[in-house]
Amino acid sequence: MLYRCRIELNEIAPKIWREFQFHPDVTFHQLHKIIQSVMGWENYHLYEFHVKEKVIGLPDPTFEHIEDREVLNARREIVQKHVHEENTVFTYVYDFGDDWQHTVTLIKIDASTSDPAPLCLDGARGCPQEDVGGVWGHQHMLEVLLTPNHPERDHFIGWVREGYDPEHFSCEEVNQELERQKDKLIPKSLVKRPVGKKPVKLTKSALNKHLKQLNSDQLIDLVKACYGASKDMEKFLAVRILGDEAVESLFQEYCKKVEKEFFPERGFGKLRLQEAKHAISEFERLTGNSRYALELKLVYVENGVDFTLSYGDIDERFYYSMVSMYADIIDQVNEDETAELFDEFEERLEAVVSKTEGIGWGFHDNLANLHAQIRWI
Repeated sequence: MLYRCRIELNEIAPKIWREFQFHPDVTFHQLHKIIQSVMGWENYHLYEFHVKEKVIGLPDPTFEHIEDREVLNARREIVQKHVHEENTVFTYVYDFGDDWQHTVTLIKIDASTSDPAPLCLDGARGCPQEDVGGVWGHQHMLEVLLTPNHPERDHFIGWVREGYDPEHFSCEEVNQELERQKDKLIPKSLVKRPVGKKPVKLTKSALNKHLKQLNSDQLIDLVKACYGASKDMEKFLAVRILGDEAVESLFQEYCKKVEKEFFPERGFGKLRLQEAKHAISEFERLTGNSRYALELKLVYVENGVDFTLSYGDIDERFYYSMVSMYADIIDQVNEDETAELFDEFEERLEAVVSKTEGIGWGFHDNLANLHAQIRWI
């Protein structure tokens, strides 16, 4: 059995649409990945499905206790459980900042087809750019690109991805990508695994034994291969080889990553707090530098405060995240027996509290209480 669906990106004309098919026993998280490939998105952001007044997404345990609605886990919910009649219409929302709303319609249930692999059948026009600013930002960008003497034209030409064509769509290209991910986009029960083979895992002892058997040239080749394997490995090796200089450079890079979630170079901040926090934890994992990680956390809180002062009160979830991060900072300062962290950041820690006076949701009071717990005061 296969579901054949039509998906349209709302509020854009001429329509950006696709027809595609998939096995109904996939999870909604798998359907999200199928839609990302079919539409041409790059899977940078969070998402939700709205199906018959139910919200299906990826619940965040950090905010579960203050969430005012039930969010079903997309990794566990099977599509067929919630969508099982032809002409059922539901909504797929991608990127809560740009707020891309898609209408999905189940146009046919085909019981005669057995191949579970997803397939793109038809479509029209290219997917918008990521982080363009939603429907308005997309339309503005197209207007600028089509106006030869527009003052923003050079900026957008340098910003759009190479080869971008708003009218280009290719079923063949989409299906090549779907084929590449095939095993991840069909029900797990239908994935064919090699018989009799156990998962292979490299243990530390096996790694040590192998490294001892290599000569210097082979070790050099291995390190070079690791360097080219991923950006994270490149950064990790830079820290190990170049030391403080590389750490300082990475700090500046990750500082910008955190800041752009609040104050990007273009448009309004999207407040993707999870992505900002991920950048902080990634920096600490790559460098092992707790002092710079603490400063990134402080940058996170400072930008949150400045965002509120610039745009007004946000919501409880936002302030909880700021207070939670500030609490982590205070804990780290208190664990430092030398008081060097307190001496270095004392003024900035106090400034955060002072600048929040008058902000609602108990934000100022919570920060003031945490600040009072600093052991060096």
